[in-house]
Amino acid sequence: MRRIARGIGLLALSAVLAFAGAGDAAGVYKKPLSAESKPAMLQSMKVLTESPLTVGNFKQTRTITKLNREFVSTGSFAIDRVSGILWDTQKPFPSVLWVGDNSIVQWDLSRDTKKTMSAKDNPVFAEFSKTIQSVFSGQFDELDRNFKLFFEKKAAGFDIGLVPKENAVARVIASITLTGRTELEKVTIVDGEGNTVVYEFSAQAHFKDLESVNAPFDKLALRFLKLKSAK
Repeated sequence: MRRIARGIGLLALSAVLAFAGAGDAAGVYKKPLSAESKPAMLQSMKVLTESPLTVGNFKQTRTITKLNREFVSTGSFAIDRVSGILWDTQKPFPSVLWVGDNSIVQWDLSRDTKKTMSAKDNPVFAEFSKTIQSVFSGQFDELDRNFKLFFEKKAAGFDIGLVPKENAVARVIASITLTGRTELEKVTIVDGEGNTVVYEFSAQAHFKDLESVNAPFDKLALRFLKLKSAK
C-alpha cells in the first residue's frame, strides 16, 4: 500500500509540476478541448499553417530542478513543413541541429563535422520538434492521436496544452504548452522529472521555400540546404 500511495503521490507531483511549468498558461489545463472549443483551436492553428516555411529567432531557457539552475541559449530556427526543423544555436556555443522525421543531424561548425543520431537518442527534443512541425503543418489528427488536448482562447491570443497519451512518452515529457497570437510565441516543455524548457520565439518571417529566404536569415537557409544536400 505504501508503494501504491508513493506512486500516486509521484504522479500527482508530476502533474502539479507540469501545470506549474506552464507559467501564465497553466489555466489551459483546466479546459479540455471540447466540440465547442475545437473550431476556435483549429482557427488558431490555421494562422500558423499559412506558410510552408517559418524562420525566426529563439531563446531557450532550460531549468534543472535538482540543481536549481538555468541554462540559456539563443539562435535562429527554420520550420519546414516537409523537411523538419533546423536549430542554429549561436550562444553560448555555435552548433546546428536538424531534426527530421526519424533522425537528428548535429553539425559541429568549428570542426565542420556532422553526426547523425536516431531520434531515440534524444526523445524529449525529437518529440518536441515533431509536435511543433505537426502544429505548423496543421496536422490536428496527429496531435489528437498522440495527446490529450486542452485549449483556451484569450483576448490576446491562445494557449494549447498537450499531455502525452502514451506512457512511454509521458515518462520523458509531462506536458507541452503552446502560446501564441498570429505567431507561435512561446513553448513550454515539462519533462518527466519536472524540469522545464521554455522556447521564446521572435522576429518570425515566412517564405515559400529555403531558396527564397533573405537577410537576416539567409545564412540559416544556406546551412539548412547544405545539410539536406549532404544527407
